[in-house]
Amino acid sequence: MRLDPLHWEISSSIDLKGYLKHYPPDFKFKIDHFYYIIEYLALGMEKDDVDKNKGYVNVNTTKLQSRIHNYKQYLDHLLEHQFILTDGKYIKGEKSRGYLISGYRSSDSTTIRSIPIIDYVVKKNRRKLINEYNASLKKTSQKYNYLTKWFNEHLKIDYEEASKKILELYPPYTRPIGGPKWYEATRYTKILIASQALYKLHKQHFYYQVDENVNRFHSNLTNFKKELRNYLTYNGQKLVNIDIKNSQPLFSLILFKPEFYNSKSLHNIYQYSHIFNITPSITINAFSLMLEECLQTTNKQVLKEYSDMVNSGDFYKCISDKLYPGSKFDKKLVKVMVLTVFFSDNRFIAQRKAEGKRAFKTHFPEVYKVFSLIKKKDKRILARILQSIESNIIINKVTKRISAEKPTLPIFTIHDSVATLQGYEDYIANVIIEEVKKLTDLDVKLGYEYWNP
Repeated sequence: MRLDPLHWEISSSIDLKGYLKHYPPDFKFKIDHFYYIIEYLALGMEKDDVDKNKGYVNVNTTKLQSRIHNYKQYLDHLLEHQFILTDGKYIKGEKSRGYLISGYRSSDSTTIRSIPIIDYVVKKNRRKLINEYNASLKKTSQKYNYLTKWFNEHLKIDYEEASKKILELYPPYTRPIGGPKWYEATRYTKILIASQALYKLHKQHFYYQVDENVNRFHSNLTNFKKELRNYLTYNGQKLVNIDIKNSQPLFSLILFKPEFYNSKSLHNIYQYSHIFNITPSITINAFSLMLEECLQTTNKQVLKEYSDMVNSGDFYKCISDKLYPGSKFDKKLVKVMVLTVFFSDNRFIAQRKAEGKRAFKTHFPEVYKVFSLIKKKDKRILARILQSIESNIIINKVTKRISAEKPTLPIFTIHDSVATLQGYEDYIANVIIEEVKKLTDLDVKLGYEYWNP
């Protein structure tokens, strides 16, 4: 992440000094502690799909307290004057309260300011944090050098044009009732996140890390707004991204194959034992037996209809027509619905916002039965299986093979896709098709996203 050991990197839209002048705290404070919280939330907002959490960052209070012993006073002050907001959701052992930066803001600027750190102890802790993070980057590079080596001085972005694009992507609200849709983050949150991600690429503050839960490779590009990728180049050359269409539904088909639960099969659940190591309430043997028994009584015709939709290459349109006949197709809304079906708790089906989940269960009862059985003891297990399959294919199979066959060809991954220099897309596509087929016996449909066309 290459944080500056002597400066905070804060959006120019945030006027902390003006806020503190207007609302002076009634406790002894350090302005650097306020800046720490702001930067902590700003960095956290980048790590996930912004609309999934609406920009809220689940705060690790133990970590926060290790830096600011009276952190609660700072949070309470910021909350009282709506500098930050909270979702108020706390689930013991599962989810901490989420917070997001709301503003005491001067503008919707896309620029980032470098603000000197004043306090000696804060500087000391900052250096320690950076040393730890650099050690983490080094560890990742040692194992995944075939991916990390391309994050270098040749990867550049047109900062000025990309900054203009951010404001173009998020114009002021014009709806009759201003504000975001219920499933979206606010305009300000989106501008803030996009601006921070752009700044890091501009300054070549590269970061990369492999998720220990599902072995996903995360980097600057992972959640970078796709419209901004058009301003990226490598060594002055244009890039293209080749992605597996509707990868999560596609890989879900593996879960309906009885052989996937046989330890002697070429590709089986036992190869993902790490998932069950982090979910001790479920043993891999009991899980496999449970799914094998379930599949023996599953209606194959219903599964075939679902499979045909997935393999059509236009899954979201097909599922929309099936569940909402005659309605206007809204891909983003349908994707949210599908993610809810896949990854929400089984009990969520009774909630008001679960209409889509209930419709899916009605039309695909056999598919829903398998999904709900998988999530019976832990709603996260389905996501972890599918993401582990995806990362196994992309990180361990596809990109390793590309690196061996074409070691001088730059490659970047964004979960279910591989980006490379334009002109090599057919080669990359063939590798993806062959490796997926070899491991899963599935036929993939690919999409091509040309950056900087």
